[in-house]
Amino acid sequence: MKKVSLILVLTLIALLSISQLGLAVEVMKIGYAETADPYGHPTSAGLHVFKTYVEKLTGGELKVMLYPAGQLGDAKSLLEQVKRGLIQSCASIPSGMIASRYYNNFNIFDIPYLFRSHAVAWNALNPRTDFFQDISEDMAAKVGLRPLGFFIEGQRHFTNNVREIKRPDDLKGLKIRTMEVPAHMKMVEALGASPTPVSWLELYSALQTGVVDGQENPIGNILYLKGHEVQKYLTLDGHVTLLNTWVVNEKWFNKLTPAIKAAIFEAAQVTTLTNRGMAELKDTVGLTELKEKGMQVYSPTIEELNLFKEVTQQAVLPYIRENIDDTIWIERIQGAVAAAEKELMP
Repeated sequence: MKKVSLILVLTLIALLSISQLGLAVEVMKIGYAETADPYGHPTSAGLHVFKTYVEKLTGGELKVMLYPAGQLGDAKSLLEQVKRGLIQSCASIPSGMIASRYYNNFNIFDIPYLFRSHAVAWNALNPRTDFFQDISEDMAAKVGLRPLGFFIEGQRHFTNNVREIKRPDDLKGLKIRTMEVPAHMKMVEALGASPTPVSWLELYSALQTGVVDGQENPIGNILYLKGHEVQKYLTLDGHVTLLNTWVVNEKWFNKLTPAIKAAIFEAAQVTTLTNRGMAELKDTVGLTELKEKGMQVYSPTIEELNLFKEVTQQAVLPYIRENIDDTIWIERIQGAVAAAEKELMP
């Protein structure tokens, strides 16, 4: 309580200082889980850029207050605070959490092997695309939460401590840690492995003691976990792209002037670009570091990836169709991906 009270006092002091300058100020408080250091995480980098960019663009009419490192709560709590209008915005929200609690059409992002690369995901989902704008408007109207952008946190890859994984059959019999996301668990089952939900905080110990044989995460998370200490093999299959959603309260957003709304949209594009660039760099540097620390890294061939895709999509797509409000979004995301892939062709 003391920490929250201090934050509120500092916010009031900042607002009073600005009001003395004669400015009409809107406040946008953004909570997120990552470090306060803008060099420490792609989300932190993006949001620091957003604050500077949008405040300059609005001439100080919008004041952005950043609350990093879980100061205002975890992802579940932050999302609820934005929903209730207690704060205006939050980031670090996995798309699966939104799908399970508020807007089940987001289940489409758990289609296995939907995006072949970060570039395809970016081309399909960046804030300028018709697809993003349409699904953002739909979610805002139905839920009261408006996505401003996706932070592409990386593709999830399999690691294990038993054998090298090159083809779907190589996963048979392995115990693989997953998040408690039904689509992810069905995907692992389809590959012949046993999905075993384990909390993030207990994952290292579970791998160390053999409770599970392997796990799946983006490169940055594997490195942060020190996975190289308890896992020997890494397969760069990229079965799911981790999307963290950045949202604002729609009721608050609708009260803003057209000029401030336009500034937020422009700044959001710069923010997601910043996030993407830093995430790409960290992914590359992280992979090099994992190799140097002794992990054996395998990159599947296109033929092998197609086998993974065929086996898993047959199992997961029926589940997703049954657990979204409108199946048109499956066609829309598949169309957006096809267009994104075409755009990247020479």
